[in-house]
Amino acid sequence: MERHTEAVVDAVDELGKLGLVKEAHAEVRVCPTVPLFKLYLINDTEVFFGFYPVREHTVELAGEPTPMWDLMGKDALLSHLAIHPDDDDVGSQFVKQSRTWFDSMWNTVARGLSE
Repeated sequence: MERHTEAVVDAVDELGKLGLVKEAHAEVRVCPTVPLFKLYLINDTEVFFGFYPVREHTVELAGEPTPMWDLMGKDALLSHLAIHPDDDDVGSQFVKQSRTWFDSMWNTVARGLSE
């Protein structure tokens, strides 16, 4: 998780440093929950969303083979939805609801990495 989040923050910072975007900022927070999906909100106009498939496999813990369920984030297929002029459009509704859900998590459950 740390490598992924650091890569995203670095990519956003680089966009700003190269002058490819007017302004660039990324902040990472964590939630004490199991991640079940990826959600990328871009400028409150676009969403990339995908569920994590679950796979069972065995890992070694304390020298013992231990069966576990693994959330395969790298295998998540992302769907793209965007705001449209029609507020009743599925894409518009999904983007707005994604922002509402994200804000509720960010402002209640999520904590900074150092907290």
